Amino acid sequence: MRFETKDLTPQDNYKLLIGGVLPRPIAWVSSISLKGEINLAPFSFFTVASANPPILCFNPMYNQNSEAKNTLKNIREQGEFVINTVSASQLEVMNKTCHSVEHNIDEFDYAGIKKVPLDFITPPRVSDAIVSFECRLNQIVDLGDETLSGHLILGDVIAVHVADDAVYDGKIDSDKLDAIARMSGADYSLTRERIQLSRVVTKS
Repeated sequence: MRFETKDLTPQDNYKLLIGGVLPRPIAWVSSISLKGEINLAPFSFFTVASANPPILCFNPMYNQNSEAKNTLKNIREQGEFVINTVSASQLEVMNKTCHSVEHNIDEFDYAGIKKVPLDFITPPRVSDAIVSFECRLNQIVDLGDETLSGHLILGDVIAVHVADDAVYDGKIDSDKLDAIARMSGADYSLTRERIQLSRVVTKS
């Protein structure tokens, strides 16, 4: 079956995209406005963009009313943000930060999440996150100004915070992280079942 995206509504295209790109890691992004209003929200359009220099990217899309989310507004204003990981034990509390609340509501307080101030940037990190990345804005790639239009945010990673018991030999313990991923609709997946495959080098 073939779907031509030009013939579909943005909502229909969205359903095909999120149903076909699975699973998606979750960036739990904390940001702050110039007025000092703190925001915490999850985004599943998220990945690594570069290792040298270290850059992460995520995409806060416009909502159904073609309006920018607070995260995007804050980063445009302030140029800093934290990407926190989400572990399985945090799924329900993370979901509370998806609720539609007034823009001046601090989602940390709303969801009962402890925040930790940082040395290099203004937004706080999630205290219980296994990994948190301090980021400064590199650039925003605006992909449209309509419903569900994307705004790709690239951030330079200036510091990485890892729970003491989740790091060894410079590596992060996947079992300790116990990350969850977004599926389609309201579904999430665990990352506890893994398969190891070695890479064979054939060229001399």
